[in-house]
Amino acid sequence: MANNTMKAAGAVMLAIILLALWACRDNETDSVVKETAKPTNDTKTEERSETQAAGPMAKYDPPIVLTTGRNIAGLKFDEGKSIDDNNWYDAYRDVLGIQVKNSWAVEGDEAYTNKTNIAIASGEIPDVMAVNALQLNNLVEAGMVEDLTDIYAAYATDFTKNLLQEDGGLAMKASTFGGKLYALPLTNSNLDEVPMLWVRDDWMKKLNLAEPTTMDGMVAIAKAFTEQDPDGNGKRDTYGLALVKEAQIPGFFNGFHAYPGTWLKDASGKIVYGSVQPEMKSALQKLADMYKAGYFDKEFGVKDGPKYDELIASGKVGMMFGPMYAPLGNLKNNKLNEPNAEWKAYPIPSADDQPALAQVGVSANAFYVVKKGYKHPEAVVKLLNFWNDRSWNHPDTSLSRNAEQNIETWPYGLVKAFPVLKNVKAHRAVKAAIESKNPEGLDLEQRLYYDAIQNWFEKGDVVGNSWGFYRSFGMDGAGMEIVDRYLQENKLMNTEFMGGSTATMAEKMATLNKMESVMTIKIILGQSGIEEFDKFVKDWNELGGAKMTEEVNDWAKTR
Repeated sequence: MANNTMKAAGAVMLAIILLALWACRDNETDSVVKETAKPTNDTKTEERSETQAAGPMAKYDPPIVLTTGRNIAGLKFDEGKSIDDNNWYDAYRDVLGIQVKNSWAVEGDEAYTNKTNIAIASGEIPDVMAVNALQLNNLVEAGMVEDLTDIYAAYATDFTKNLLQEDGGLAMKASTFGGKLYALPLTNSNLDEVPMLWVRDDWMKKLNLAEPTTMDGMVAIAKAFTEQDPDGNGKRDTYGLALVKEAQIPGFFNGFHAYPGTWLKDASGKIVYGSVQPEMKSALQKLADMYKAGYFDKEFGVKDGPKYDELIASGKVGMMFGPMYAPLGNLKNNKLNEPNAEWKAYPIPSADDQPALAQVGVSANAFYVVKKGYKHPEAVVKLLNFWNDRSWNHPDTSLSRNAEQNIETWPYGLVKAFPVLKNVKAHRAVKAAIESKNPEGLDLEQRLYYDAIQNWFEKGDVVGNSWGFYRSFGMDGAGMEIVDRYLQENKLMNTEFMGGSTATMAEKMATLNKMESVMTIKIILGQSGIEEFDKFVKDWNELGGAKMTEEVNDWAKTR
């Protein structure tokens, strides 16, 4: 579990840093943080009456006490403040009449998970706490948490209800057992992780290449980038595609209708694991052919993430599969080194006449539960309403950040949710403002992106992230433009399993993932033929995969 409440990194694959697209407004540093993990600071905060006697955020009088457990890893506090005494807890008390008391506080994901497991095993859990999907399942089976179905219907604001449905209801489905709601999901912007193809547009123009609308076209570009000296130094020292040993490069596989590391329905309606489906073989064979032809670094099998980033930054790679925010990371480093470099995003090209679908990870991997028997279970809904109101609907600067001390205070909030479509909506608004040359109506965060993009147009600034925001939120092949296109054209493949981890996964998945990685690298390097995949599938099923698949389908039956 991450910062406070198991920072929902957004997906199974998500491992990444999630640069999230919030530029520091107080200085021109290059730091970028996960946008969906941060409320917007809006100077247009509205005055509200805190004496309202009834409603979804009605104040308890006298105040009630609500206990919880917290993960305080990475949190910073002003002098005299702590996780027990901070601006969010003050607001809960003063506005809602809820006095939050921490039963315990630990530092780090592992420590939080262990502490939560101990609390569950002892039967002594706090009134409200964040849990992962496996813990949620165990709590529901043990009858230790409240049914929130009617309470949510009665107390959740329309804004809260709409926000939790932005993913099509998947997170709410993951919180539901037998038709009853037992938790509130901590939603996150999983769309930020959707893969796309990033291409050196300046190289394509120099070599007079057609845009990559098919997988064969993409391979042809990789060939040209490798063999036709796109950097003009007279040497064959460039590569068509970036590849790193840790990554499954799901975007490449998606072009072959394969979905590694995710769960999907087969033709019979059964949920199956993408990494062991036959569609994987064509993608693996193509990668092996590309490696043999020299279209990516011969040493990819031993190079880790930082080495991969160095290769891109040095201007030796012309294509990579990555997320919408790549221009704020390794692509930006290339732009800093080569001012004339220009990257453009494209939808995943397909290997046949069927459209390629981009895989999407979970939209929630943390859930808020209420202890069975707690007298005020509706309090958890009120806390979420308050967070959504002050973070998204009527943003309150005083709760999100202490500008004088440069301390982010939004993580102190107890019950959170992040809009799945937030960045998509920001892109649409910013793009419209650019086209109309009228930024009126943009909220503060959207105006931040708009101003940064205008700065790029006028001054060509890269250091201050202006180019990065243009390539991420702007137009003409910006990352979020591709995500929006996926949405509009229904070209997303959502995972069918949001249960986090089954019992067998907890025990076996690390080993099975290692097997998959070894198999993938051996086939690509030519150390094994494509038949190695069939052996992997057989071993995967025998060593726990078949049992995991059974557990996942059992999970789905309860939804």
